[in-house]
Amino acid sequence: MVRDFKSFLKYIIMENLHPDLLDVIKQPSGDQSSSLKKQTLITKKIQELSKSGQKTGIEGNMPQGSSRAYLKHEELHDTIIDDQPQKIKVGTKVAITSNLDKYHNKTMHDGKGLGELQNEAEAGDHYVNSRYRMLIEDSMQPNKFKTNKENGIFPPLIKHDYEGHQWSQVGHADDINEADFRKLTETKKFPKGISHREFYTTLNRQYDRNNGKYWAGMPSTESHMDHVETHPLLEKFMDYHGNTGHPSRDLEQIQNMGVWTHPDGSKHIVARDHGFSNEVALAYQTAHKKKNYKGDIS
Repeated sequence: MVRDFKSFLKYIIMENLHPDLLDVIKQPSGDQSSSLKKQTLITKKIQELSKSGQKTGIEGNMPQGSSRAYLKHEELHDTIIDDQPQKIKVGTKVAITSNLDKYHNKTMHDGKGLGELQNEAEAGDHYVNSRYRMLIEDSMQPNKFKTNKENGIFPPLIKHDYEGHQWSQVGHADDINEADFRKLTETKKFPKGISHREFYTTLNRQYDRNNGKYWAGMPSTESHMDHVETHPLLEKFMDYHGNTGHPSRDLEQIQNMGVWTHPDGSKHIVARDHGFSNEVALAYQTAHKKKNYKGDIS
């Protein structure tokens, strides 16, 4: 669920909030500069409360079933990219306790809830962060990055709670629609681009093949997907899924994709919600089975 701070504060249910977070929100904003600083304070307080295991109260402002909340910042983040000072859009993704968590057995997952599991899968893997982010952080200098257009399929990771996987700060990716997807995938070999449907079905074919779950369809369909596999975007995503073994099903929803804009103006299709490892998939399946077994229709 993506909300910027203006809409978050407009629709927030104040009585649900933790008192410490409520105190920050009630502070007068004043001018534009102090308003931006207030957003930073709100984000830091959410991170602090989440990390200490306390409920923030923002759970009441998220859609039913959500395990994470994403808040876009209006304040730009100062960073170094390719040895040049830059400002980029960022947002904070926070693990929350969803209704499904009461059917989730944390003891089977090192005490982590569903949101923490997703955050860990999405941002806690050094190999993924060092290969598949649009910006790769310098291992010796925090907040200094190198551009990675060749392999990048995920927004930049700015900061992450590696201890509890409660929150992550990431580069913001804008919404994408079907027309944008096709336009941004135009190449010499694919002058009309590819559709999100073609992208997903071809990517999912690879996953099913790798797991012995695929039965070939019509020759014309198979031939077309063979062709789509040669698209640069597919090649990058197939490399990621082939090397990690992670399911591709989350990418069936175009809402989980987005457009990340590099400071040089170039736009790139990324997976902005990709915390779906095999462990996460199993945890969700198990929780859903328990919920259905108990007849819970909430």
